[in-house]
Amino acid sequence: MNRTRSNEPDSLENDMDFVTEPEKSPGTVSRRGLIGLVTTTVASAAVGIGGFAIGGQLAGAATADPSNAGSSGAAPGADIDLTADIVEFDGLHQAGIATPAQTNVLLTSYDVAQSASRADLAAVMKAWTQAARAMTAGDAVEAGPDISTGSRPANLTITVGVGAGLVQRLGAQRPRALVDLPAFTGDQLDPARSGGDIVVQMCSDDPLILANADRVITRRAENTLTVRWQEQGFGSTGARSDGRTGRNLMGQLDGTNNVTTSQLATSGPIWVDERDPGWMAGGTYLVVRRIRMLLGDWERQNTAHQERVIGRTKDTGAPLGGTMESDYVDLEARNADGSLTIPADSHVRLAKPSSSSENMMRRGYSYRGAVLSDGTVDQGLLFISFQKDPTTSFIPVQQRLAAHDALSEFTVTTGSALFAILPGTPTASDWLGSALFA
Repeated sequence: MNRTRSNEPDSLENDMDFVTEPEKSPGTVSRRGLIGLVTTTVASAAVGIGGFAIGGQLAGAATADPSNAGSSGAAPGADIDLTADIVEFDGLHQAGIATPAQTNVLLTSYDVAQSASRADLAAVMKAWTQAARAMTAGDAVEAGPDISTGSRPANLTITVGVGAGLVQRLGAQRPRALVDLPAFTGDQLDPARSGGDIVVQMCSDDPLILANADRVITRRAENTLTVRWQEQGFGSTGARSDGRTGRNLMGQLDGTNNVTTSQLATSGPIWVDERDPGWMAGGTYLVVRRIRMLLGDWERQNTAHQERVIGRTKDTGAPLGGTMESDYVDLEARNADGSLTIPADSHVRLAKPSSSSENMMRRGYSYRGAVLSDGTVDQGLLFISFQKDPTTSFIPVQQRLAAHDALSEFTVTTGSALFAILPGTPTASDWLGSALFA
């Protein structure tokens, strides 16, 4: 198999210290607010493959701001019951971002039909809001009996974003950070798996719930939107249940040292600021990268080499030179012979943010696709990251990885997209995108 360079900040790891966003909490914390206070490490996502986040946030993330938990001295999520199966739809931010990562994801990108009018698009957004509000609450929607299962929602969240092309078509102000992603060295992008006018991220702990929700949402967009691409991903059920970090398809712990955030936060590394247009207030930016893992090549390497490529031990996830997954990543450490303990081209070193402006929250999932012509399976990571400004976070980190990351020899990116995630619906009378269409 030919080895193709392709790096990601999508990186498995994006190694960084835990960062807790400053927030302004109202006097009363809603149930959804409490759920959002925790950001479990994405269920399979760090993208530099050394850290595909498959699991949840480290159980020992005691450095997080206790105020996020809504009770004095409690770490974020300490009082959250992850067995609950309903995530509230309405709020300042959309659910599915600061929500603890569910075990399954369905990402769908749509293109707008040339014949669709502004009114048609607004009608779809209103219909989606109504349906999503019902389905996430476990209520029935007006649809055929083949869609309504009577099942509980299994923490279903439905998150909607828009691409630059749609923003321009609507004549709205294009956010400065909603750029066209530059070409990255090693990418082998399939246009049919990249871009799009609208994205819908659905997450749930039950894949059947996702399948039914997808049918409901897609039917409500008939004659206005067509599916451009769709990806399904999965995480670690055990990691979600006990809070430990899960492993990706390379066998590496994935999701160490992710950013923490809150559903109530009004600033920080995730949520947009006053530099963005008003219709984005309460929103964020989503980067999606479909990263195929060349597992045959990877599995032919011995464990010591794999650990040097990632910069972490395979069994415990500790940074090289350390003993525990949560140990400080010492980029200055040297071996007895004077060589760097964490190699210069390791994924951990290159993915580590050089400043707070490079922080992003990863929420990735593993995927398995079709059998390729060479007999191997198309499988790897759906890198998903949320950030306030991809031009200062994802893009510079990915450029660094693409140029030097040793992990790129074992991955190739085949899909890529950037979307502006719409604000949430503060009240039950509001609808997704109402400010964009105003």
